[in-house]
Amino acid sequence: MLVLMVISSGVPAALAVGLVVGGVLAHVDGRRAGSGGPTRDRLAAAAVLGVVGWVLPLVLSFSMVGQFRWWPEVLPIAAGTVAVLIAGRGVTAPVAADRPVLDLRRRGPLTFTRGVESLTTAITTVVLALTVLGAGLLSSQDDEGRYAFITMPVGDATASTEFFGWYYGLPVVVATAVLVVVTLVGLHRIARAPRADIDRAGDDLRRRDRSSAVLRSATAALLLTLGSAWQLVAHASSLRTSIPRTEAGTIEFGTSFAALGPVLDFSSHFVVGLGLAFVVAQLLGGRRSGSAAGVGSDHRPLRA
Repeated sequence: MLVLMVISSGVPAALAVGLVVGGVLAHVDGRRAGSGGPTRDRLAAAAVLGVVGWVLPLVLSFSMVGQFRWWPEVLPIAAGTVAVLIAGRGVTAPVAADRPVLDLRRRGPLTFTRGVESLTTAITTVVLALTVLGAGLLSSQDDEGRYAFITMPVGDATASTEFFGWYYGLPVVVATAVLVVVTLVGLHRIARAPRADIDRAGDDLRRRDRSSAVLRSATAALLLTLGSAWQLVAHASSLRTSIPRTEAGTIEFGTSFAALGPVLDFSSHFVVGLGLAFVVAQLLGGRRSGSAAGVGSDHRPLRA
């Protein structure tokens, strides 16, 4: 029974996407940078995201069937916030200078980030916010006053099921706001920390590596949360009820977004897989960096 639940939940599909895409990302990173990253911190951040941000909510979803609690939905973002803090610490490593190296360039939170990664994080944040807003407006109160259901009126009666309403969405919005602030502060610290390496190219590379780890940790957390939200909406879209009629036959009713159900169901597993891909890429990248650091490497400037 448990095996069937795991298969029907889409876990194998999401894991397959995560392993394949994550492996590709790690390979691209290896060819582009080729050295020197935050090995232990990157591995620790990925471990927190994988265990607390994905495995734990997954286990809770199987063990808490029928129990409506908002906090499991926030676990991926909470794990992402911790991962961002871990990935962004220890910005510089003194190598060839006892005093900070003078650098008059203007440096902001996005100075050492890659445009694609920044844009991906921003788009994911906006899509998650729109999902919370749209689902919240469609949600209805349950017997305890929580906006955790969607209700469909059918004549004098109603039909309802669990839904990603305000009860789940508002804590997610608050947690997302905290994650965004922590991410921006982390990127700012990475960019503004005094230079301690006379090798400017090598110092820039380490900062880019740190910034990438921070953004990927945040994006992974947001994608895992978005996938979970879409899964709840997809399940609710299958809500059906009917009224038997003598003359016109049986009249069936469904949700207004029933046609989106299959698309959201597929997309939710794919989005979770993309989140896992960032975790896998960090795990593989941490191992690569560790082996590279052991044999030495030349810090080459990052090519655009």
